[in-house]
Amino acid sequence: MMSKLINYVLSLFKARPVRLAIVRRYCDANGSYVGELYLEQEQGGVGSYRMIGASLDTLPFEIGNGQTYSVGDLRNVLDTANDFLAFMPAKRIRVGAMSPQDNDSVRAMVARLPRRNMTLVVQNRFIEHVLEKGKI
Repeated sequence: MMSKLINYVLSLFKARPVRLAIVRRYCDANGSYVGELYLEQEQGGVGSYRMIGASLDTLPFEIGNGQTYSVGDLRNVLDTANDFLAFMPAKRIRVGAMSPQDNDSVRAMVARLPRRNMTLVVQNRFIEHVLEKGKI
C-alpha cells in the first residue's frame, strides 16, 4: 500500500506525457467493450503506438469517436487493481494481458504510469464497421 502511495506522489511530478489508446473490437454479453490497449512510444524521434495488452471498458459508446480525452477529466476510470472477471461499474477501464498469466505484470506496468499528464484515445474500429452495415 505504501509503494502505491509513493508511486502516485512521484507521478504527480513527472512531466513526460503518457498517451494510451484503446481500439475496441467487440461488445461482450455484459455490455462491456473488449479491445486492445496501446501505449505511445518514441524511438529515434518517431512516435508510434505499441500494443501492451487488452482492455475492457464500460465507457459510453459515443466516447469512441477517435477524440482524445484526459484521464483526469474521466476521473478514476483506469482500474488496475481488479481483473476482467470482477464486477464492472460504469465508466471504468480495466487493463490486462492477452494471456491470463501476464495480467498482473501488465496491470502493474500501467499502474506505474504517471496519470497527471495522461491522455486516452478510444476508437470503435470493428464495432463501427458492423453498425454501419446494420448487422446489429
